[in-house]
Amino acid sequence: MPSPISLPVRDALELIAESKAPAYGMDRHDRIVFWNEGAEKALGWSSEDVLGKMCYDVLAGRDVFGNLYCARECPVVVSAIAGDDVRPFLLDVRKKGSSAAVKLIVRAVPLPAAGPAFAVLMHFLETEGPELDNLVSSLRSAVREPAGLPPVDPPISVSPLSGREREIVMLLSNGYAALNIAAKLNLSHATVRNHIQNVLRKLEVHSQVEAVALAFRRGWI
Repeated sequence: MPSPISLPVRDALELIAESKAPAYGMDRHDRIVFWNEGAEKALGWSSEDVLGKMCYDVLAGRDVFGNLYCARECPVVVSAIAGDDVRPFLLDVRKKGSSAAVKLIVRAVPLPAAGPAFAVLMHFLETEGPELDNLVSSLRSAVREPAGLPPVDPPISVSPLSGREREIVMLLSNGYAALNIAAKLNLSHATVRNHIQNVLRKLEVHSQVEAVALAFRRGWI
């Protein structure tokens, strides 16, 4: 299970969710954990299509020479873990329902910062200029610790979900349908559906994707 997401990073993800800039995020294991409406408009896939899947399986990105770029041990993730500042790069990626590649300018921003402990590697697509510059600046300000103050433990966000409910949300984030979850956990399909409805009610959301996104941002999965 991934470590809890710190409060500043959660605030940054909320900021991205409200932005019009196409963006998606992946964890240190190349798994897509964040996908906003802008990314859906740019690439065609909904968050239901991609959350929990490996980034390279979805995008199959290639460099400007046509060489496969998106693969296991993503070079951008490797650079972020090493603490290097990732420069904007060009990428040709697949778009849902189309055989033609989409050419993107990608800016990657590790949150809260580059290094072995980064939580999310955000990718901002297509847009360059003041709007994206201002957003990136706001994100870095949101996760920056105040200068001169001793580090403190982040506030603990208590999950309203039971252990079984968290387990089911984790499986949903990995792309399992309710029927598959029932088989994996040796539960009836009706029991799993009841758990999912309880999750939606407790989190005050209307879809499984919203539940997964909220649970991730709060550090509950």
